Amino acid sequence: MNVNLSVCAGISTLLLSPLIGGWFAQPAAAQTFPSGPIHIIVPFAAGGLVDALARVTGARVAESMGQPVIVENRPGASSTIGMAACANAKPDGHTICPATADALSYNPQLFANLPYDPEKSFTPVIMMALTNNLLVANAKAPFKTYKEMVAYAKANPGKLNWGTWGPGTLPDLYLRWISSQAGVNIQAIPYKGGAVQANTAVYTGEVDITYMGFGVAGPQLAAGTIKPLVAVGTKRSVFLPDLPSLGEEGGDPGLQGYFGMWAPAGTPKPILQRLNAEFTKAMSTPQVQTFYKNSTLVAEPNTPDEFGAFAKADRDAAAKVFKSIGITPQAVPQ
Repeated sequence: MNVNLSVCAGISTLLLSPLIGGWFAQPAAAQTFPSGPIHIIVPFAAGGLVDALARVTGARVAESMGQPVIVENRPGASSTIGMAACANAKPDGHTICPATADALSYNPQLFANLPYDPEKSFTPVIMMALTNNLLVANAKAPFKTYKEMVAYAKANPGKLNWGTWGPGTLPDLYLRWISSQAGVNIQAIPYKGGAVQANTAVYTGEVDITYMGFGVAGPQLAAGTIKPLVAVGTKRSVFLPDLPSLGEEGGDPGLQGYFGMWAPAGTPKPILQRLNAEFTKAMSTPQVQTFYKNSTLVAEPNTPDEFGAFAKADRDAAAKVFKSIGITPQAVPQ
């Protein structure tokens, strides 16, 4: 059989050229990245801890990369509005989003027909922080400890209220867990503005109880506007070692509060690696380290693959907790 080698060579070139183009396209993209401003979509209101974390780290990344970093706040609907905007952005590294466990571990268990897929719509960039949290009450609440709060709630069903950041957020989940485990009826008061509004509500006495980070709570505890009830988690916090943990007092569901940076699915790996390196470097700067200390955050930089594995394990653990509480997916809040 006669074979035209020149024709075969031409066919081989045609078949290989797309592959060769793909091999070289990603490194080339990384070399020219960033070609413009980087937008960080924060799915919570301005002034909260996630917003502050995005701004303080973003400022250092902007200095290092030589391009502006613009923070855009898109709160509402239990963070689904901002996360959907991030998921639908062009996957070129110029749009990223800091997300909490709420968006990717809890919302899938709470809401049907999410406007994004928690497993397929995003790709991990880096773990930003683990959080230290506690339950607090307004200073004038008629109880001083967690056990006293439970006893009061049992004696006065429906009288206490609890500020949350919306359905599916950590404050909401802890309320559901405690209500289920302790057999109490405490009213949820969701705030579209997230932690900022919920925290303000407990300071002023608009609500009785909320879930809060130690860094945010510290000044208010010192000022006497709120009082601590219990540290969230199975262990006591180093920030208030005399405060009992929820694990000691009534059993903790084991949900881990964390902040992580994500990019839209399809973002080239070299760009993810560049972003990971830039945020890792930013987290080591004195300005950011001071912010972490003052906010009682624990820095946990890792690789994109390590963060992805952590997030999946957290999502799987959350699914077990939700099943034990008996929560089934509902419509996404508007």
